[in-house]
Order: sequence, then structure tokens, then C-alpha cells
Amino acid sequence: MENVTLTKESRDFIDNLRIYLFSSGKKTKEIDEITQELELHLYEAEKRNQGVEHIIGSSPKEYMEQLSNEMSFDVKGWSKYVPIIILGAFAGIVLKDIFFDSFEYSMLQLVGYPLVCILLLLAYMFSFKSIASRKLSKTKEFSLLYLVSFLSIALFAGLLFADNYVKTPIFTLGSTGNMMVAALAIAFLVGISIWSKTLISIVLPVFYILPEYLVGLTSLSEATKITTSSLLMFGGIGLYLLVSSKNMKKDPSVH
Repeated sequence: MENVTLTKESRDFIDNLRIYLFSSGKKTKEIDEITQELELHLYEAEKRNQGVEHIIGSSPKEYMEQLSNEMSFDVKGWSKYVPIIILGAFAGIVLKDIFFDSFEYSMLQLVGYPLVCILLLLAYMFSFKSIASRKLSKTKEFSLLYLVSFLSIALFAGLLFADNYVKTPIFTLGSTGNMMVAALAIAFLVGISIWSKTLISIVLPVFYILPEYLVGLTSLSEATKITTSSLLMFGGIGLYLLVSSKNMKKDPSVH
């Protein structure tokens, strides 16, 4: 079906609805069907000089929640997305550790990293839903994504802190093993980028590694280096996620 001509208000609502439903784990095909049908209703309403509220009511958030509750969760789709997201995040972590040191992880870390990634995935889905269902200022949108980025560092730092007190078996690799794992991690991240048709699997590891490396070249104190690299990383990731959330309005699906 060809796109109908809608006002900016109606188009923004359709875009936000797509983000909300996708972040709620709904099937892309069903999202397309619902938004296309809604486009027609809004188009007919606009021809009668009626606004968006005539179709969705006074609360966009309640309308989105109602639609979401009527749709089933895409178990098959997300059973594919979640492992790829977790493995991609772990590949970025491994790549950074090998870049600065070597592959050396405890059993607690190998179990804890996937759990942290799942929690962060849920946090990002919640943040995208909140942005899509509420009229937030750019500052509030950035602040929300910044907080989730900060949460990621806090969870990983907490895992490392726990690892100092809970002793579990350690797994290490030699120099050849490090190079092989690094090559596999890079190949996997590039593969995810090609598969998903986005740069997120490449951009996030860059923001995760590059600030610490560049700040490490300076003569700043260790405390200042940590603070500066963290702020650069948070800012970079938050800005990228804010831009990505806007781009998702055009195509929220991940293929």
C-alpha cells in the first residue's frame, strides 16, 4: 500500500507507535498491518478536519498500551534477537579486554555478563517505549538514554566488584588465543552490523574502547582519566542512541 499523506502530528504518532510496539516485542508484520490500517483511519479523519485525538482518544500512551496488550509477544523473533544481542555485547567486552590486556575471565563473569546484558536490553526497551509514548523534550530524551548508559556501567562495575569477593575458576588464553578470539569478535560484530543493517554493533564498541585509549595517552591523573573517558563514553553512546531512536521511526525492525 502506498503511503497516504498525513499531517506531521499524525505521522509522528504512527512513527512513535511503531517504536513502542517493536520495543514491546511485537511482530514486525503485525506492526506494519496495524499502522497501515491506522494511517487510513487518520487520513479519513483529517479529510473531515478531525485531529489525531478523534481516533486514539486523549491519551496516546493508553492507546499504545491497549494495542500492545491485544498483540502477542514475538517469541520466535526475539528468541533470535536476544542471543545475538548478548553475544554482540560480550564480543565488545572481550575485544576491549584483549585490546588493553588479555582474555581472562572468571566463571562468575562468564555467567554474569549475559545476565547483565539481558537486564540492559530490558532497560533500553523500556526507555524507547517511554520516549515513544510521551511527549518529552530533547533534554529529557537524552537524559533518559544517558541514565540507561550509566546503568550499564554500574552493572558491569558491580559484577567486577562482586568478582573480587566471590572466587570462581579462571579461564585464560595465550597470545595466539587472544588474537584468534579478537578476530572472531570483530568478525561477529561486523556480521551483526551487516545482518541488522545498522552500525550499532560497531559504534558501541568504538565508544566503549576509543575514549579510554585516547584519554590514556594524556598526562591526566588516573582519577581524571577514568572520569573523562566515562563521560565521553556516556555522552557518545547516549547521543548515538538518541539519533538511533529517531531513525527507528522510519524503520524500527531489525532484520
